[in-house]
Amino acid sequence: MINRIFSKSLLLFTLLSSGLVLTIFVLLAYLCIDLFTLSDMGNFFSFDWDVEKEKFGIATMLFTTLVVSFLALSLAFVFSFSISCVVFLTKSKVVSYFLEKTILLMSAIPTIIYAFAALFTIVPFISEYKPSSTLSILVASVVLSLLLIPTMSLIFLNIFKILAKKYQTVCMNLGLSKDEFFFKFVIKNSYKHLTQGVMLALSRAIGDTMIALMLAGNAISFPTSVFDSGRTLTSHIALIFAHDYDSMAFKAIFLCAFLLLSSNFLLIFILKSIKVK
Repeated sequence: MINRIFSKSLLLFTLLSSGLVLTIFVLLAYLCIDLFTLSDMGNFFSFDWDVEKEKFGIATMLFTTLVVSFLALSLAFVFSFSISCVVFLTKSKVVSYFLEKTILLMSAIPTIIYAFAALFTIVPFISEYKPSSTLSILVASVVLSLLLIPTMSLIFLNIFKILAKKYQTVCMNLGLSKDEFFFKFVIKNSYKHLTQGVMLALSRAIGDTMIALMLAGNAISFPTSVFDSGRTLTSHIALIFAHDYDSMAFKAIFLCAFLLLSSNFLLIFILKSIKVK
């Protein structure tokens, strides 16, 4: 009886959550649908944003979002994969325990703390070598990678442990060392699992707001290097104020939100399409 009530409750909350997400998606599509019916729709996907000149291009923010996300993801992957390998291969239980608990602690730190701490550490350090780049895409990407490292590290480490348990019998029969077993069996069979972890981390990177808002500089101009300031879609939504609900500026904000939510749906679709054994 209790199990039946519990399963029914889980189903109910799942349906409610799915319905809420679908409702938000439909609402965003409805509020920005006018943008897709205008003859000059290219205006909204241009690189110019100037409300006074009635230019509402969000391509610059879209480009900056992709650059910051992929740069942060690349940095985070290198460190996360290395940390996961060290934790799995180390023979010292103290080192393994310390690293795992440190990663868990990092995952519990609020995003704004990372951004606030970077303003007094990373930003002054970079400004000594390049004074014109105190707030830039590079700073936002580096700090955002710190946010992604705990998520990716825990996912990777969990994958390694599951695969190790799966192939442990083979390892014992072949008489392989732990290092040989890890590189010949675990790593070789973890590519698809690792890709799933990367997709989850990418969805979080694209949707982050506070780090990009506080550290990227929020310049609307098109960035030509990682040392330039830039504005992401999430920051653009937070910074643009439009009192007229029928204005194109207001609808363009909802277009940004629609693109962000659509990108998450796309990443989830890709994640589900990756078949693992």
